[in-house]
Amino acid sequence: MASNPQKHARVALGFVALIPLLAACTQDDSPQETSTPTTPATSISSQSTTTSALPETPTTESTATSGLAKDIQKVYEVFGTLAPEELFAEFETCDPSGVEDSYACSGSKVGQFQFFRNASKAASTTQLLTELRSSRVVEDTGSKVVGWTTIGTMSIITVVDNDKGLVLQQMVSSDKIDPEERIYELGLAEPKTTETSDPSATTEAGEATGATDTTEVTETTAAKS
Repeated sequence: MASNPQKHARVALGFVALIPLLAACTQDDSPQETSTPTTPATSISSQSTTTSALPETPTTESTATSGLAKDIQKVYEVFGTLAPEELFAEFETCDPSGVEDSYACSGSKVGQFQFFRNASKAASTTQLLTELRSSRVVEDTGSKVVGWTTIGTMSIITVVDNDKGLVLQQMVSSDKIDPEERIYELGLAEPKTTETSDPSATTEAGEATGATDTTEVTETTAAKS
């Protein structure tokens, strides 16, 4: 079969699209500490000014409706189709990353995640998941694709919403974490259930078949007689 240069070019572009994630995930995954107000240290005598500024400091208070911090709620409203709200509830910080319309969210229990709103990236990432031999897909509805791509000893867990052009990615060590189990653990996809046949039903069906065969043999013998 002749090679398709355009197809190879698209796959190559998909690898390029993974570079920001690789760079981001090699950094320290621990959540960044938020800066504390420095006003009290500047002047001990200005207590009245400091006191009046305190009500404005808690900018990450939880919203009344969802219980998420305001910065995390903002990300959830955009990328909520990629993961359950329970995952967003585990995040401690969500900050804009260096790429336009992208965010880096992290939590001490779930690690760091990258979110992208880019239709081109969604399309190229879907192509990576569905065409590369190093990729595996656990869910593919056309509009939503869930799976992972293995690069060396690292795996990039990915969820794509093609209808909205959204992408979620997390890099994990394949030596320590099973990507498929991680996907189900985070609720990014539903595990496939294997249907098991009822042994009693199989036995009853076999007995019924045997009884039918015996009846036919008896009737045939009687007819010959």
